Amino acid sequence: MPTKISQPNLSAIGLPAPLDFAVAPYEAIHGRVSSKKDSHPDPWTHCAGAWNAVAYRFISCAEHDEAFTASVGAHGNSPPQPQRYMQEKDLFGFFVTGFASLDSFCYGAYAFAAMVRPLDFNLADPRLINRERTEDKFSTSFPTEALTRALAALKEDPDFKKWKDIRNILAHRTVPGRRFSRGGSEDGTALWHNGITIDQTTTSSRRQWLAGTLRDLLEAADAFTANHL
Repeated sequence: MPTKISQPNLSAIGLPAPLDFAVAPYEAIHGRVSSKKDSHPDPWTHCAGAWNAVAYRFISCAEHDEAFTASVGAHGNSPPQPQRYMQEKDLFGFFVTGFASLDSFCYGAYAFAAMVRPLDFNLADPRLINRERTEDKFSTSFPTEALTRALAALKEDPDFKKWKDIRNILAHRTVPGRRFSRGGSEDGTALWHNGITIDQTTTSSRRQWLAGTLRDLLEAADAFTANHL
């Protein structure tokens, strides 16, 4: 488990969340959606699973961040095996699980919107539901909602686009190498994929973006569910 934890257990999964996880809106949404379990059983099933995934994936991402940051601090940016493997494992886990937390949020949002507009948010084939479809459906069905604006902002966010690129590289293509500078002011610097520097801020700085972005989405979803469920 991540070390920076002092929050109560999340009701959906029975585990505490890291301090940078937006517990209040997450719990409020979970409570409203759960109250519709009997009246909307199919959307509830989809949303419940997605809500579990949002928390699990974020917690996992936080664990990978803390492990990677500690490893670079202890062993540097070019350690011998098996430390190099451990760093690569945590880089993979960090970017894949972090992106998955956003994907899971979008799936959950689609599912709770299906409780409100079942014809617009069809759940017949879950394979067709992704972030793009969720954003498109919200833009046509709920054009004035804060959640619609938050989903549209995510699509255009350059940090999101970079995260998606890294996730795709790691999950579908390669383990990028590291290029090291020798001499001058950059001596010892290690550059990874797309010019990313390998150091103690590689994952921690991006985790700050993820936590803030997920908080914005959860707060917008909190308002949406308060108004519609």
